[in-house]
Amino acid sequence: MVKALIVDDEKENADLLQSLLSACCPHVQIIGCAESVDTAADLIRKHKPELVFLDVELKGELSFRLFEIFPLPDFGVIFTTAHEKYALKAIKKSCIEYLLKPINPKELLAAVEKFEERKQLTGTQKKIEVLLENLGSKEQSFSKIAIPSTEGYSFVESNEILYCEASVNYTLVYTGKNESILSTKNLKEFEEVLNPAHFFRCHKSWLINLNYIKKFLRSDSQVQMSDDKLIDVSVRKKEEFLKLFDRF
Repeated sequence: MVKALIVDDEKENADLLQSLLSACCPHVQIIGCAESVDTAADLIRKHKPELVFLDVELKGELSFRLFEIFPLPDFGVIFTTAHEKYALKAIKKSCIEYLLKPINPKELLAAVEKFEERKQLTGTQKKIEVLLENLGSKEQSFSKIAIPSTEGYSFVESNEILYCEASVNYTLVYTGKNESILSTKNLKEFEEVLNPAHFFRCHKSWLINLNYIKKFLRSDSQVQMSDDKLIDVSVRKKEEFLKLFDRF
């Protein structure tokens, strides 16, 4: 059995999640429901859940204050939220599981299964650290990103990423430290979390950091990156790219 806590300030939502868990994940035992961060903290201390379903917004505040109380959490977290907001982008970048309301039973089951596969406990502390750092950033670019791989997670500054290359359902991430990371996320997922003011999908197989472009070769429709790598700009993306390039 997996002991779990639900934190949501709307009883209807908490009851619905509990019903979905009973139907989809009967091995998940709900040890309590909390409507606020402080109540959640009390229940965590008392019952020591393995997993916390945490609504992002609680009674006028963001639930991330829970991690001021538990800076080194020994429990896994799955966020729930009704809004595609700034905070959600930070959650995506930190690689913490999240569910959009109304919660889809299949997505709920997938999130719980991921938690069980990884047991998340070893990675939760670092991912929370990345999340809080990103939330505290005044820039929408966010400073750090968690990159999942078959071996675990690599935590890198997003401005150190030169470019990303699609590799079937995986992505090769190249950094300014002359290293590459094979990530289990696809290129579309990187496009969604990396700041579009700095990163551009120039080709179906490439996402480039505009800050590391050395030159654009118009005749070949290629960009030369700071490490001299030549990357194609597709015909479909060329006009859009040139408009961006004019800014520099």
